Amino acid sequence: MKTRHRAQVDAVIIGGGPAGATAAALLAEWGRSAVVVHHDAGHPSLAESLPWSIRKLLRHLGQLEAVDAAGFHPNSGNISRWAGREARAVTDGRGYHVSRRHFDRVLRDHARAKGASIVEGSVNRVDLSSMPCVECASADGVRRFDARFVLDCSGRAGVIARRGLRRSDVGYRTLAIVAEWECSAWPADERTHTFVDSYQNGWAWSVPLSPTRRQCTVMIDAELTAVSKAHLEALYRKQLRQAVSIEGRLAGSRQVSSVWGCDASLYRSTRAAESSVLLVGDAASFIEPLSSAGVKKALASAWRAAVVVNTVIASPAMLDAASAFHDRREQDLYAQCARRSAGFFKSASAVYDDPFWTVRADDLANGSQDDEEATTDEAIVRDPAVRSVVDDVRAAGRLKLTVSPTLAFDAVPVVEGNMIVLREAIVIPGFVEPVRFACGVNLPELVRIASVSPDVSFLIQAYHSRINAVDPRSLLVGLAFLVTRGVLVKALER
Repeated sequence: MKTRHRAQVDAVIIGGGPAGATAAALLAEWGRSAVVVHHDAGHPSLAESLPWSIRKLLRHLGQLEAVDAAGFHPNSGNISRWAGREARAVTDGRGYHVSRRHFDRVLRDHARAKGASIVEGSVNRVDLSSMPCVECASADGVRRFDARFVLDCSGRAGVIARRGLRRSDVGYRTLAIVAEWECSAWPADERTHTFVDSYQNGWAWSVPLSPTRRQCTVMIDAELTAVSKAHLEALYRKQLRQAVSIEGRLAGSRQVSSVWGCDASLYRSTRAAESSVLLVGDAASFIEPLSSAGVKKALASAWRAAVVVNTVIASPAMLDAASAFHDRREQDLYAQCARRSAGFFKSASAVYDDPFWTVRADDLANGSQDDEEATTDEAIVRDPAVRSVVDDVRAAGRLKLTVSPTLAFDAVPVVEGNMIVLREAIVIPGFVEPVRFACGVNLPELVRIASVSPDVSFLIQAYHSRINAVDPRSLLVGLAFLVTRGVLVKALER
């Protein structure tokens, strides 16, 4: 093929899924030139269950109107039979049940409408020496793009991520086996619900794509992938029979697609940012499908990556800080998702007590510990030491606090609008990064106010006046957190 086109752009985005399309749309809207190189491999399309809470994120990203207009089947909640216990969760609003091929196309069309360029083609070469260059083959011939940034949004394919930037923290692999069903007899009050069922050595989920069409997937150990494609159907049916609550509802239904399988194993990035390259969405990490948070994670990752690109183009000196911010947040998000999934696997392992469940529960719990922040807002609120200080402060007639002589401040990157800026935070032992906020309270400002506050009422009024109005209970928790961490030294008088 002859080279037909060469151009210089702000960002080349490899992959036009949710992450790639979202990053492109945002960059284009902010006046940056973005090119998405997208290749449709023609594989069958997975179904996704998107919770109603994703609407807030879609609205923030400017995608809500386009997604609503696409007419996806609504998501009203889920019904589960997990670890032998049945439960039904009904959401406050409507989410979406989507075919990924259709959903991704809607987001690419939105990005195109915002001014991003979409190139239908495959990447031939990525040269990251000096100014990055991406070469791709399209119907118009070979195209080359010189870019300030390259965003790898290619998902599991990991066009750049596979160059030593990815690893697996767990000792197991998972295979998803999928087929679609026409099921007109599915109970009417369950036609907008996802169904999840656990059983010995596996689990299954059923996602409705219309009132009568469902995609049903079983998750098994990948060691069984030695089974030939000719036997994949039999393996699928055998597994589905164990998901008794799903199989029972499929009675009288008709399988309308061939069975197919795909890798659903976990991985994460060793570094999600390196010089002018960012790993975004599933290219950076793949979380347990059980969480139903994959798309939401990809959208959030894309927003952050777009902010990094926009920041560094405007202020090149921010490259190191912005890149480190993206990498750290990617690692944090993966660890948070791992901890949540480990809880589900632990409850299942207590019932089934087989390697499928025990390995997953142990690996995820252990794999997320190293990356866990010293604490979270939820943990702060539950901490007995913090609660004890809160009780003391409430009971005290007067409040006397002094600042520790070891108090130290440092700058941390935070997002403000579509830029990353450096803001003051407190260095606290046990935390990976300096801490700026806890429970919604600005800790550096709280330290200054608390050190001159004679009582709690004065502290609350001063904080509301100088900073912003927050729940007084959060202020007390933030105050108690600083005391328990030795940032403030208390002397309470009655």
